[in-house]
Amino acid sequence: MSTIVRSPDQTDATHFQTSELRYSVMIKGRLINDDFRDGLLLRILNISEGGIMAAIPYGVRVYSEVMIELRNIPPISGRIAWCRKDRIGVAFDEKIDLDLFFGRQGSQKYSAQNSSAITNDYLVRKLDS
Repeated sequence: MSTIVRSPDQTDATHFQTSELRYSVMIKGRLINDDFRDGLLLRILNISEGGIMAAIPYGVRVYSEVMIELRNIPPISGRIAWCRKDRIGVAFDEKIDLDLFFGRQGSQKYSAQNSSAITNDYLVRKLDS
């Protein structure tokens, strides 16, 4: 039986709660922190404006500061919210633009940097909250 280790502000919660709309994805990303300065490859399993859940090959320290590199958007700062054996939850310091991440038209932020973004909406499934 595995247990989820939660960040200090979630230790009394019986279930990790989120009200954000999450999308099930299967993409690669990179986690950078003091322990992995060259980056640790992630397999991102779901994403929302406020964070990600990812599969990782090594455990990381809960509540440690991280930088997440994803496609189509600049690196995102955040903290490890929880860690369970081969999975982590990362809470971003600021919300991200999911339209920009998915390469959809209509987002004004960073549009000059993402003129060649490819839309892969058929690979994405919205998760019910």
